[in-house]
Amino acid sequence: MPPFDREFFGGEGVLEIEAPTLLALVDRLGDLAPDFADQAEARAAFAVDGVFAPDWTRSLAGVEEVVLLQRVAGG
Repeated sequence: MPPFDREFFGGEGVLEIEAPTLLALVDRLGDLAPDFADQAEARAAFAVDGVFAPDWTRSLAGVEEVVLLQRVAGG
């Protein structure tokens, strides 16, 4: 989860959080670190079970792993 783990979550590299969607996951991460939720849309991206997931309304039912990534600007 670098660089977010150090910046928002006290260095915790792995968090276990239940959420029905990626958007709900962002909300729950925001409960742990309010500044994260404010910056997530601009700075965060997700991989779900190893596949980039641009749709934050995606269901997480049956998902094994969600990885929080730094969004990379591109053109």
